[in-house]
This record gives sequence, C-alpha cells and structure tokens, in this order.
Amino acid sequence: MVEDRDPGQRPDVVAELKRLGRQMGETLDAAWSSAERKQMEAEIRIGARGFADEFGRALGRARAADPGEVASRARRSAAEGLRWMSAELEALADRFTPADVDLPREGGSKDPP
Repeated sequence: MVEDRDPGQRPDVVAELKRLGRQMGETLDAAWSSAERKQMEAEIRIGARGFADEFGRALGRARAADPGEVASRARRSAAEGLRWMSAELEALADRFTPADVDLPREGGSKDPP
C-alpha cells in the first residue's frame, strides 16, 4: 500500500493518475521487451508458417482429388487443424498459469491450509 507523501495535504489525484500511467507504460515496455514475449512471437510465427504450408499442401491435394473425396479430406483436415490449434493454445495458457495458485472460492474465502 502506498501512503500519502504529506498526510496534511490534500491528495493530488491527477498526479497519482499520471504516475500510474507512467508505471503502466514502463511495465508494458518491460513486458514487450521480455524474452518470453519474443519467444512466444517466434513460436507463433513458426506455427503460422507451418499452418500455411499444410493448408497449401491440402489445397494442392484437393485440386487433384475427385469432388466426393475433397469434402471428406476438407472435413478431416479442418478437424486436425482445429485440434492442433487448441493444443497450442492450451500449451500457451499453461505457461501463463501458475501451478500452485490458491484461488478463492465463491464466497471469497480461500480453502483452509
């Protein structure tokens, strides 16, 4: 908790908002420059390229296949792509979720130790 700098004076809300804004900016700059963010961006780029390559190959196969087979392959490919995307998002979420978090219950209290 931050205490008033001069308890006898009226708090300066505008100055505190400016200070908060500055701190938020510095925090965002630090997060944007972090190794984790850069690694995540690199992984997303690699994954997107892989997705585009696979999609291109699937389109090439679809052009060579008969119409009945195209629908079946498209459905199968879409399901595989969505499954992959879901797994990647789950892995990403796991990296940002601490394993040992003691979350409050509905009533606002934590479980007893």
